[in-house]
Amino acid sequence: MRVFALPPPIRRLQYLFARLLVAAALIVLLAMQGRALLLFFQHAQLALDFPYTLNYGEGPLLEQAVRLARGENIYRADLTTPPYTIANYPPLYPLVQAPFVAAVGPAFWYGRLISVFSILAAALFLGLTVRAITRDALAALVAALTLPAIPYVFSWSALARIDSLALACAWAGIFAVVQGRGQRWGVIAGVILLACAAYTRQTYLLAAPMAAVAWLWGEKERTKALMLGVYFAALVLGVFAGLTALTGGGVFFHLITANVNALDPQLPEFYWNEMLAHLPIFLAAAALALVLGVVFGRRLWWLSAPYTLGAVVTALTISKVGSDVNYLYELAAAFALAAGAWIAWTRRFPVLRALLLLILAYAVSRAYDLSLSKYQPILTERVDDAPLMTELIAFIDQTDAPIIADEHMALLTLAARPILIQPFEMSQLAAAGTWDETPFLEDLQNGVYPYILIYQPYRNPSLRFERWTRPMLREINDHYRPLLQTAETTVYQYFRADH
Repeated sequence: MRVFALPPPIRRLQYLFARLLVAAALIVLLAMQGRALLLFFQHAQLALDFPYTLNYGEGPLLEQAVRLARGENIYRADLTTPPYTIANYPPLYPLVQAPFVAAVGPAFWYGRLISVFSILAAALFLGLTVRAITRDALAALVAALTLPAIPYVFSWSALARIDSLALACAWAGIFAVVQGRGQRWGVIAGVILLACAAYTRQTYLLAAPMAAVAWLWGEKERTKALMLGVYFAALVLGVFAGLTALTGGGVFFHLITANVNALDPQLPEFYWNEMLAHLPIFLAAAALALVLGVVFGRRLWWLSAPYTLGAVVTALTISKVGSDVNYLYELAAAFALAAGAWIAWTRRFPVLRALLLLILAYAVSRAYDLSLSKYQPILTERVDDAPLMTELIAFIDQTDAPIIADEHMALLTLAARPILIQPFEMSQLAAAGTWDETPFLEDLQNGVYPYILIYQPYRNPSLRFERWTRPMLREINDHYRPLLQTAETTVYQYFRADH
C-alpha cells in the first residue's frame, strides 16, 4: 500500500511555519528574560552604590576579609574571651576580598561586585554545560538567561555574601568535567573548581560533585568517575586537615559545630508555598525532568537528576533558624537547568518546542512579578534609609567607647573598629549549650560595652529574639536606656542604677 506523502512545496511551507512559530515564541521568551535581566542589573547597581550594610551576614564576612588581609586567624578555637566572633563559612570568599581590602580599605562594593560577576559566570557555565551535552545553542541560551530571573538568585546576588561565588565555582567545575568528556585535564580542573565551591560554602559538597560523578558514570567513563570522586574527597579532606592544624582545631568548631542551629519548620513550608504560588511551572519542569528525562534525554538526565536531588536536599536545610533564600540557590540553578533541558528534548518537535518556550515565558514573567513586588523593595527600602544611616555613622565617630551591634556591626568595620560579638551566632551557640554566655552577661551588667545598636525592623519586629538570647535582652533592659533611634535601629546607652 502506498503511503500518502505531502508534496515538497507543502513540506517546505510546513517546515517554514514551524520555524516561524519557534522564532515567534523565542522572541516572547527573550523579551521576558530581557526584562528580568534589566531588573537584575538595576538591582545590582543599587546595591553597588549603597555604602552600608544590606544584610546581617555582610558585616562578619567583611571583617573576616580585613583580618585575613592582616594575616590573622579567623577561626579562633578559644571563644571564652572577646571578640566573640564566628566564621561560619570556609575562607575562599573573604580571601578573594582580602586584596581589595589591602588596596582600598574595607568597603562593600567589591564584595557585591564579586557576587554579581559570579552569577553571570554561573549562568554562562550552566549554559555552556547544556550546550556541550545537547549540542543545542537555543537550550543553552534559555538555561543561562533563566538563572538570574529566579527571584532568589535575583535578590541575593547583589549582596556581599559567599553564595554567588560558590555557585560560579560549582558550575565552572561541572563544565570542566563535561567539556573534558572524561579526559584527565577535565577531571583535574573539575576537582579543583568543585573544591573551590566547597571551600566557599560547605553545602556545595553535595549537588555539584554528585552530578559531575554521575554524569561521567552515565557516559561509561566509570574509572574517571571514581577518580573524580576520590580526588575530590582527598583534596577537600587534605585542605581541611591543614586548616585544622593551622587553627588549632578552630576551623572544625566554626564550620561544623557553629552551623548546627535550631530548626524552624515554618521556613521550608513558607518557601514551598511561595514557590507553589509563584514558580509552579519551574517546580513542575524540574519534577517532570527527574522522571521523564531518562527517556527524552538520557545524557543530560545523568547530570540534571543528581544535581536536582542534591539541590532539594540542600534547600531543605533552610529550616535552620536564621536561614534565607541563599539556601535555594542550587534549586534555582536546577530550575534553569530543567528549562534548558526541556527545550533541548523537544528539538525535533518544533510546535511543542514553541509551546514550551511560551510556557517558560509565562513562568519567567511570574518570577519577575515576585522579584519586583517582594524582593526588590527589600533593597530599595534600605537604600532609601541611607540619610538616616549617617546619624549612626556620626554617633560611632564621636566616641571611642566599645560598641556592640547586630545588623549594623559592619559600620564598626568601616570605621576601623573591631566587631566584639556576633550576637546571632553566639546566641545560637548559647542555646545549643556550646558557649557559656555568663562572662558576656557580666560584661553587660558592668558596662564593659557602653553602647549597643539593636536593629528592630518593622517587617520583623521579633528579630531581636533570634539575634540575642533572652538573658542578654534582660541585661540590656535592666542596665541600658535608649539614647537614639534611627534607620530602624535603637542605640542603647549603659547607665548605673545607683546613680
